[in-house]
Amino acid sequence: MNKKDFALYIAFILLVALAFFLRLYHLDERVFHHDEAAVGYFTYKLFNDNIYSYDPSFHGPFMYYVTTEVFRRLGDSIYSARLLPALFGAAMLFLLFPLRKYTGNAGMVIAAFFFAISSSFLYYSRFYREDIFIAFFTILMLVCAVKYAEKHTEERYSVARILYLFLGALALASMAALKENAYIAMVLIAFFLVLLFIRERGYIGLTGKIRRFDKKLMITAAEGIFFILVLLVAFSLFYTGKPLDIHGMYAAVEKAVSHWYEMHRIQRIGGPYFFYLPIIALYELPILVFGILGIVYYSYCKNKKEKMLTLFLAYWVAVDIMYLISDYYPESSRFLPTSYIPSAIVVFFPLLVFGIAAVLKGRNLFFDFLTYWALTNLMVYSYIQEKVPWLVLNPLLPLTIIAAAYLNELLPQLKFKSIAGTAAIIFLVISSSYFVYSSVFLNYYDYTNPAEPLIQAAQPPQKFSLFLDKITEISSQYRNQSTEIQLTDDEMDTQFLWYMRHYANIKWRVSIDSELDAPLIVVHDSDEKHEPDIVKRRLRTDYERLDSAKMSWYWFKPSDITLDYLLYRKMDREPSEYRVVLFYQPRN
Repeated sequence: MNKKDFALYIAFILLVALAFFLRLYHLDERVFHHDEAAVGYFTYKLFNDNIYSYDPSFHGPFMYYVTTEVFRRLGDSIYSARLLPALFGAAMLFLLFPLRKYTGNAGMVIAAFFFAISSSFLYYSRFYREDIFIAFFTILMLVCAVKYAEKHTEERYSVARILYLFLGALALASMAALKENAYIAMVLIAFFLVLLFIRERGYIGLTGKIRRFDKKLMITAAEGIFFILVLLVAFSLFYTGKPLDIHGMYAAVEKAVSHWYEMHRIQRIGGPYFFYLPIIALYELPILVFGILGIVYYSYCKNKKEKMLTLFLAYWVAVDIMYLISDYYPESSRFLPTSYIPSAIVVFFPLLVFGIAAVLKGRNLFFDFLTYWALTNLMVYSYIQEKVPWLVLNPLLPLTIIAAAYLNELLPQLKFKSIAGTAAIIFLVISSSYFVYSSVFLNYYDYTNPAEPLIQAAQPPQKFSLFLDKITEISSQYRNQSTEIQLTDDEMDTQFLWYMRHYANIKWRVSIDSELDAPLIVVHDSDEKHEPDIVKRRLRTDYERLDSAKMSWYWFKPSDITLDYLLYRKMDREPSEYRVVLFYQPRN
């Protein structure tokens, strides 16, 4: 090992250590998000009462069962709930090491830097949701596929192929037991394999090979059956507790697909087709820019870049004209495809074609797959009308590896005395500095500010912790966790299910017209009904009031993008809030 490689390996180890530190530091400081509170409570029910039932609204069983084991050893707390996402998020860096043959040692270190500090990967590693687990198992599956492909090209059969197939199948089954978007991954993988079959012309002589039981073909077919069998057994065990419960597996898949198709159909959390691009640009600018350049660099059209770009621009100009015609002449819109084809498909169609062509015509299968994976994920998630910030991890993951590998190729070639070389270095330094700044600011200072696009509106403001502390303080003056609490706000259930899980005497959904005399009373505060004022007039004079909120949000406008916003996420107005009021009766 030469000195350069030794230095790179030391840098990689330091980045791994940094990734663990950043994810574990003050892990429980931020109050639980609405979704964290929901899945945290269901995990607690499994831990405390051994009760679990699959509900696609709250995703698959994997995270609940593994976190239950953490609860058994460390107790049920915010820290212990977020511990496994933090560990899995940091452990992703280890999986870059087997890919160094393709990214280069410097590319491995750059990718480790991106993964360790990325706002998106770091924030969701400190978040009790399934998405960072999905990212971990996605890259694990990539490693298994790469290593299997390497062994598959060897003349002598290697038992390691079985190991990689086994681990890959377990990774895919774990994804399916985490979250239903694993089915999207399965479809994209299956389509990729079809494209690869066409690329390698596997159809030539296939009939003859089958008739004569070609050894290589039979081994590959047997391995495919083994992979599917392991996948099905693991999936069945996760969802039914039985090795191959066909009916149970079908019921789980049918429930998941029907539920999320309905959520997409009604556009429960809809958003524009470009929803994820501003998020990536704001937080992950060097990954976005060098990822795009890397896709072009590794693509099959190296000598036709200008022609390809011209075709893309011409297509997008034509699409833009059609949208303008629809706006100014609505009666003519029915003749235009833009009126009945979703915008995500219309706008991103060239990227889909490019991703497919990359597989069919490319020369480096590793980067061809990453290009396909990044572009198809971007198009699929831009189309699906369930726009939530954590899904940005799906296209961002392959884009990060491509960007790192491209920088590994680019940096040694830069001529620092040239204008282009100097400009590239300046951009890399500035964008990387902002990349680090944004992540540190988001994760350790601004972690409940709804002006941060990575923070969904269901995140309570940090002042909610004072609300919870006051409940603890007052209940300690009475009967501790047996103290009576009256909850008139029927929208507070989810937050309270977790935070009040140890309290046995909560009266849920109490009418404000009933007798309110508990030491702790929670009321919704709205501008229309003025419920706190109504309740206050009916309470004894020794009750005190504490105002808080269970969530806050902004409706963004283009004019919000100012220098103050880019640097400090400052808005020119106060956020909207779902306000709550605690009336408490201190005991003297």
